[in-house]
Amino acid sequence: MRNESELAQLLQVGKKAYLVGIGGVGMSGLARVLMGRGLRVSGSDLKRSTTVSLLEKEQIQVEVGHRGELSGSPDFLIISSAISETNQDLVSARALGIPVFHRAEVLAFLTNQAISIAVTGAHGKTTSAALASFLLTEAGLYPTCVVGGEVVNYGSNVILGKHHFFVAEVDESDRSHLFFSPDLALITGLDAEHLNTYKDMAGLIRSFVLFVRQVQKLGRVVYCADDPRIAGVIRKFGAKAVSYGLTLSADFSAADIRYDGFHSCYRLQECGKKTGEVELSIPGRHNVVNSLGVIALLRTFGLPYEVFLHLLPRFHGVRRRLEVKLARPEVLVIDDYAHHPTEVRASLSAIEGLRETLTVVFQPHRYSRTAQLAGAFSDAFHDADRLVLTDIYGAGEENREQVSVEVIYEAVKKSGHANVRVIRRDEIIEFLASQMGENETVAFLGAGDIGDIADEFTGRLESTYSDGCRA
Repeated sequence: MRNESELAQLLQVGKKAYLVGIGGVGMSGLARVLMGRGLRVSGSDLKRSTTVSLLEKEQIQVEVGHRGELSGSPDFLIISSAISETNQDLVSARALGIPVFHRAEVLAFLTNQAISIAVTGAHGKTTSAALASFLLTEAGLYPTCVVGGEVVNYGSNVILGKHHFFVAEVDESDRSHLFFSPDLALITGLDAEHLNTYKDMAGLIRSFVLFVRQVQKLGRVVYCADDPRIAGVIRKFGAKAVSYGLTLSADFSAADIRYDGFHSCYRLQECGKKTGEVELSIPGRHNVVNSLGVIALLRTFGLPYEVFLHLLPRFHGVRRRLEVKLARPEVLVIDDYAHHPTEVRASLSAIEGLRETLTVVFQPHRYSRTAQLAGAFSDAFHDADRLVLTDIYGAGEENREQVSVEVIYEAVKKSGHANVRVIRRDEIIEFLASQMGENETVAFLGAGDIGDIADEFTGRLESTYSDGCRA
C-alpha cells in the first residue's frame, strides 16, 4: 500500500488527524475508530447536522464550513472522494506540507493490522456488514466494525472492539474497494451503478476482478450466486469461493421461506442439507438473501451454527433501511435508503400489502444516475398505489445533462402507472396530509435528504394524533 510506513507513524496514540467532510457516514465512522485508538481527532463539514452534533458530544471538534483554518495543527489530513481539489482545507494542507490520505487508504491500513472482513457490492452491503458485525459482537469475538449506516442495536455506525478482527463496509462507487486486501470478502452482487466512475459495466466488472485477486492467498470470497455477473467473475478466475442465494445450487440457500409483516423465516440449507431454521426481524426477500450471505461468511470464518444462529432474530437492522418511523392503526410511516431501481423494487416488495394502500415518495439521487437509469425506473414502482416524485438530490454534482425528475415521471407514466405526480419538496407534507386515507403505508425513499421530510411528516402526525385529530 502507498505510504504504509508513513501511515504507521501517523496512526499512533496522540497524533492529530483532521478529517474533511467529517459529517459523512464513512468519515464519521473512521473518526470514531481513530478516536478509539487514542488519536486526537478533529475535522470540518460543510454544514451542521445531527452527525456533527453527535461527534461534538464525543469530544471531536468540528469546524462548520471549509475555510482552510485547520485548527489544532494536524499531523495529517484525511479526505474522501467527495472532496474536490479546490476545497480550502485541502488547499491549505498541501500548502503547509501536511500529508494527505484518502479515507480508504487509512481504513485499509487499519484492517490489514487485523483478521479482516470486507463487505462490498451492489445492494445490501450495509445491512450485510451490520448483520455480520452484530453477530460477531454478540458471539463474543468483539470485532472493530465500520458500517455505512447506523446499526439500530448499537445506535452507531461503529463498533469499537479489540482490534483482533475488523469488519469494514467497502465502497466500490469510487474504486475505494481496490485499496483493500481482506482475509474474507463478501460480495453482494453487481449492478449498473456508479457508471459515472466506470463508464460501463465492463469497467465495473474489471474492478471486481482486481478486488478478488487482492483477497489474501489463504482467504475466501463469499458471493451471491443469484447474480450471474459476480458468479462469472468467480468462475473465470478460479477464486476460492463460497456461494449463497436463493439459487438452490448455492452452497448456502433457503427453502420454505415465509413472510409475516416485518418478520420472515426459512429453512437453511448448506450444500443441499437442512441445517436449521432461521428467523429474521427485518422484512423482505432481499433480507433473506442478505442473511444467507452473512451466514455463509460466518461459517466460512469457522463459527459453528450454535454460536450465532439464535442471535439472528435480535438484529433490528440499519437506520433508513425500511425503518419504521411511526406505526399506528391509521398509518405506517417508513423511511428507506433505496435509490436504485433494483433497491426500489426490493423495498416495495417487502412492504406491499402491509396496509390497504401504499403511498411512495421518491427523491431521485444524483443527476448522472437519474440520466443513466431513468428508463429502468419505469416499472420499479408498480407496487405503489400512489407515487409522489420530487426534485433530484444532486449530492454536489453539476447538472451537466440538464436532467430533471420529469424523465422518471415520463418513464413511469409510459409504463401505465395511473397515479403518479411531481410535487415540490416543500409541498410534500401538505399534499400527503390532504390525501391520506385509512390504513395506509407512506414510504419515503431516496439516498438524499428525503429522510428529513419523513421525520417532519412523522412529527406532524404524532402531534396531530396526540391532539385527537386527523392529519
